[in-house]
Amino acid sequence: MTICEQVGEWSVGLRAGDLPESVRERAELQAGCVAAARAAGEEAAAPFAAVAPEGPVGEVYRSAAASIAHDWDDYLFMGHTGHSAVPAAAAFADDPERELVARVAANEVAGRLGAALFLGPHNGQFWASIHCASAAVAASIGLGLDAERAAHALAIALYQPPYGMWPGFMGPRSKLLTAAEPAAAGARAALLAAEGVTGALDVIEHPRGVLAALSFSPRPAMLGALGDVWLTDTLAFKRLPGCAYLQSVAEAALAAGVEPDQVSDVEIEAGWLTCEMEELGRGPDLTPVRVNFSAALTTAIALIAGRLTPAELSPAWLAEHGDAVRALAARVSLRHDPALTAATLRGSLDAGASPDLGLGDLLRIRRRLGDANMRDANPAPAVLGAIRADRGLRRHLARSLRGRLRGARSDAGIEGLDTAALRMTFPSRIRFRLRDRSVRVVEGSEPGACGRPLAEQRAVVEERLAVALIPA
Repeated sequence: MTICEQVGEWSVGLRAGDLPESVRERAELQAGCVAAARAAGEEAAAPFAAVAPEGPVGEVYRSAAASIAHDWDDYLFMGHTGHSAVPAAAAFADDPERELVARVAANEVAGRLGAALFLGPHNGQFWASIHCASAAVAASIGLGLDAERAAHALAIALYQPPYGMWPGFMGPRSKLLTAAEPAAAGARAALLAAEGVTGALDVIEHPRGVLAALSFSPRPAMLGALGDVWLTDTLAFKRLPGCAYLQSVAEAALAAGVEPDQVSDVEIEAGWLTCEMEELGRGPDLTPVRVNFSAALTTAIALIAGRLTPAELSPAWLAEHGDAVRALAARVSLRHDPALTAATLRGSLDAGASPDLGLGDLLRIRRRLGDANMRDANPAPAVLGAIRADRGLRRHLARSLRGRLRGARSDAGIEGLDTAALRMTFPSRIRFRLRDRSVRVVEGSEPGACGRPLAEQRAVVEERLAVALIPA
């Protein structure tokens, strides 16, 4: 049975009664999270809404463009699935229970595909291809397709998966297409399957298929355990707009209680992902998207405004305060702290999310990075620094090596993931040097993050709805 057939059979057989209570609750919070993001992003996404197709496909397209506009979204292990899972389920399901099941199934399939593609040219919110799968699964359930038709919907959706270009993602408004185009393609694929159109059911695992084309080191073992491991339980909800790698930075800036004119200079200590994103996102123009990917710009805006909401990302606000933002951001520097990178790695590795790469895998990844002109994005030096800085990572590496010597397989698969123990954390520390020569150090926090209590996550989503002026 191919992967598409396995997904089709599982997804159409899923029922609301199969969902653990925590999965159900987090999926409901996800709907509120996306509603807030969409409402806040509608003005920014107006040009995209104007060209959206008619009907449910257009509804999915419009929602995905708006909800991604300010990077004010949800994410799980591994992917920002809400942009497609939520609107596709809502557009095609005819009752709340079916909509809930469709949303959860879309999360589960898309998150697994992101995990299988983790070691590749795209990452995080830039995993555009997972939205093809997410929308196809959600729409298939909403339409009431049988297992065979649902499998073909997924196969059709992944026939032409998107391959985005980094320059179009890290600053300009084209970034809003990241989820909109593939989500619309996934929804349309389900409609085509309903009309009897077929796809290549082995499109994911074929030697020239999705895994081979979109990953430097494919991990097909991450696509299993459907119904046993619930990735929806790993959902994180951002309190503030901006990349997940910036949430703790923004929280620290807001918690500092520092007036902009008091600041002499600011040093942010962060993990490798935050520092690498800062370099990728550099550019002369001050756009909402660029702010979302910049720790320096985000810190400057948080200090100047005393808050961080989608309102501070509007073109009008940025134009009015642009000179002040640039001047303050110029006094902000970033420094990689290997111990903070180690904390990010440990949050996943301690929960069983380890690829356990061998030397051959590492050499292949290095070669593929070169082929993609991404040598500067090689994480190996940062990972080695993190291992040197953290005894727990060294112990993990030793266990992995012992397992290999005993002949253990290199990738245990997603069934080994402990979702309750998983922590997708991106810690940071900000050191404010003030004009009176005092120094203030603030550790960042991540309210609503993966693994945080449901009550805290609910409070974050309710705050988001209030900011977006939507009744909770």
